[in-house]
Amino acid sequence: MAIENVDQEMLEAYISEMSEILELLDDGLIALEKTPEDSDLLNQIFRFVHNVKGASGIMGFEALIRVTHEAENVLNRLRKGDIRLTPEIMDVILEATNLVKLQIGDIRSGELKEREIGETIERLAAINTAVSVPAAPPEATVEATVTPVPEVELAAAPPVVEAAPVGAAPVVPPVGREESVPAPRNIPATVAKPPAAPRPRAIEAKDSLSDNTTVRVDVKRLDDLMDQVGELVLERNRMMQLNQDRQQNRDEQLNFNEEFGKLTKRMSFVTSELQMQVLKMRMIPVGNVFKKFPRIVRSVSRDLLKEVDLQIVGEETELDRSVVDEIGDPLIHLIRNALDHGLESPDERVAAGKPRCGTLVLSALHEGNQIVISIKDDGRGIDTERVSRKAIEKGLISEEQLAGMSQREVFDLIFLPGFSTKDVTSDLSGRGVGMDVVKTNIKKLNGLIDIRSEQGRGSEFILRLPLTLAIIQSLLVEVEGEVYCIPLSSVLETLRVDQRQFHTIGNQEVFRLRDRVIPLIRLQSIFQVEQVREHDDICYVVVIGSADKRVGLVVTRLVGQQEVAIKSLGNYLVNIPCIAGSTILGDGRVALIVDPIAMCDFIK
Repeated sequence: MAIENVDQEMLEAYISEMSEILELLDDGLIALEKTPEDSDLLNQIFRFVHNVKGASGIMGFEALIRVTHEAENVLNRLRKGDIRLTPEIMDVILEATNLVKLQIGDIRSGELKEREIGETIERLAAINTAVSVPAAPPEATVEATVTPVPEVELAAAPPVVEAAPVGAAPVVPPVGREESVPAPRNIPATVAKPPAAPRPRAIEAKDSLSDNTTVRVDVKRLDDLMDQVGELVLERNRMMQLNQDRQQNRDEQLNFNEEFGKLTKRMSFVTSELQMQVLKMRMIPVGNVFKKFPRIVRSVSRDLLKEVDLQIVGEETELDRSVVDEIGDPLIHLIRNALDHGLESPDERVAAGKPRCGTLVLSALHEGNQIVISIKDDGRGIDTERVSRKAIEKGLISEEQLAGMSQREVFDLIFLPGFSTKDVTSDLSGRGVGMDVVKTNIKKLNGLIDIRSEQGRGSEFILRLPLTLAIIQSLLVEVEGEVYCIPLSSVLETLRVDQRQFHTIGNQEVFRLRDRVIPLIRLQSIFQVEQVREHDDICYVVVIGSADKRVGLVVTRLVGQQEVAIKSLGNYLVNIPCIAGSTILGDGRVALIVDPIAMCDFIK
């Protein structure tokens, strides 16, 4: 059903406000489960839900009003101490917030869908009509949550009586009133616990309500940008004056070369600063993605009956918006993999001499022109024998191939399409697609994946990603007089090699680099560059990586490093293999940018 008769400006303001509130609400609910005694946090969450209800009332969204009204009543009872928070109650509250998110998403798309809200409202109403009798809390037990918290029961101890079905929709109070209206009185029965509800699915990265078309910019960054534009205008005026003096033959009165040299250096400095300010405006904290994961960890750990402490480090680390939008899915799969495959059950951990609660650390930091994201657990680690056996069983590799593999190459088998160590397929794993998705998405970003694991001690997946996809640091190489750019984020190392060290295995040139055999690609052959000089035995090899693959590119010589702006080749040349784009060099020549992903995929 289309949204009609609504002021568009008001609607956009409403969506923006609701998106911000729901993000804060998610963080608050997860924090509340860890510290249920925090009355200030509980009051804040109550106000968030109340604001959603009030704003929805003004806009006339009845379904949102009904859901938030019942959720508000539950939170009000928690505030008053009539009931105490349990994981089951939190499940119902999170289910309600998920419904609100879905409906806000429908409103953003401009099409209201008929969503089933009756069951959620019934469960909320059952909590609201539970008998309130002061009583000492029963002995605490532990449930699997993001951080284990004592389970607390509703403050009541009378016999449990089944609740009658809800007969009518709850009465909605006037918008703007802070007081909570009592729940409907047409539910005669009382309950001590809400009916069992399906555990809510966490809204994942791809379901995010955030607007991917806008970026919030600090005013100070705009001020800095304006300052640099002012400096650029001054240098432009100086350049125009120098040109005018030159044309009027006034160069006898000044040292033109010296002045032009100074201007060049100043222009270089100002444009570099201007470029940096523009890039900073596109940068957003990686925490915008990280903040979705506590909900996911809580949901998955409860389903798996595991106790997990999620620790997030470096969420203030910034990277380009275009990269942030792409890393959500890979991180979700890596976190699920750590929860399902990595961390043991509480009983298994105790038997192994570990704490019952497993630790999952998600961290981010800057390292040069890259961002490094790590997902580390203290679980069972990767069993290389089991991985090898499963890969052979599924026909992904042969016994002969396995015999020549290093431990690192065995680790990389988990990224093969169709690979899984699970014997039984579940909602979380077993289909062999999760890690393949990780590899595919990281390759699209010109990123690298590294795995570190010790059996019995845990595993760590390390992602190295470029900070931005618009302007890149590149390595310029020459191939028979032609210059090519290789993204520096994909370059692992460069070597000066005697070609007599190369070997041919099955029509593929390779050379040995420490404990690994690296396949070689000659750019001269790939791009069909005409030979213009005599070949000698010495050449240069640029070792590049994409996700889990490593390839050596054979070039004539290394020119140097340079920051380049990526230019599209246009629709006509877009499908040229192994080329990601082009750039213009300082001397005006066009240089093609090598696509590391395609190069690595070129080796089968």
